[in-house]
Amino acid sequence: MLDQQLEESNNNGPACGNNNGSSKDVRLLLLPETSSDGNSANPVLSRAPLQKIFIDDLTKAGDAGRGRRQLLVWRVPWFILLMCFMQVSLHLIANECMKRRLIYKPEWSGEYWRLLTYMLLHADVWHLTLNICLQCFIGVCLELEQGHCRLAMVYIAGGAAGSLFSAWLQPHLLLVGASAGVYAMLGSHVPHLVLNFSRLSHRFSRIAALLILFLSDVGFTTFHFRHNHNRNPRISLEAHMGGGVAGLLCGFIVYRRIRIRQTNQQAM
Repeated sequence: MLDQQLEESNNNGPACGNNNGSSKDVRLLLLPETSSDGNSANPVLSRAPLQKIFIDDLTKAGDAGRGRRQLLVWRVPWFILLMCFMQVSLHLIANECMKRRLIYKPEWSGEYWRLLTYMLLHADVWHLTLNICLQCFIGVCLELEQGHCRLAMVYIAGGAAGSLFSAWLQPHLLLVGASAGVYAMLGSHVPHLVLNFSRLSHRFSRIAALLILFLSDVGFTTFHFRHNHNRNPRISLEAHMGGGVAGLLCGFIVYRRIRIRQTNQQAM
């Protein structure tokens, strides 16, 4: 509003009070008028430099606020959210024809997309819910600390390794589910902790939570093999092992040390 008044006064000429015909900066209007001896002619206007400092601080605060908003947008786990959205959407809308085109099957020669797209499909609601909860629990902090691209590479490498391990060890089995990608993220926590152990918050709690999760899954799988003979559902240990090994190796290749951001605040 103040900029618009200045522009109108400059365009209207002397009739509107513009004697010298030059435009002034908004901040100059807040400076006090000084007398010939250098003192302020009006004691009320002596506070004007403080007002200028206040406006400078607001300008800097506005720039910092925009930077923080950009940082917060970047620190949203977009890759994990995207994978969850695609998995839920396909579970709701995919028909039998789509499933046959996306599922991993032994006769995938030339259809290379099947090495990855099987991770978008799930057998039932329980299978889908379990994998989404696990990948959110395991991958959100990992993505925020290592970045979207690095976690995406680990996830994709784990999915490809899981399907290839299954094709090698159990070539007659079909494959669906995101378990290979989940195990890849779980295995990649090892290089992440090795590289950034002293920089991570709640590091011992993380290790305890990951160990409890891993041992619980091992216990459930062992129980399922002994009592159900790995039927209804059939768990692909080959895909799990392939994803975990790929995540472990890929994490040491693509992960990097976290830089600690330091904020310097100056007191006024």
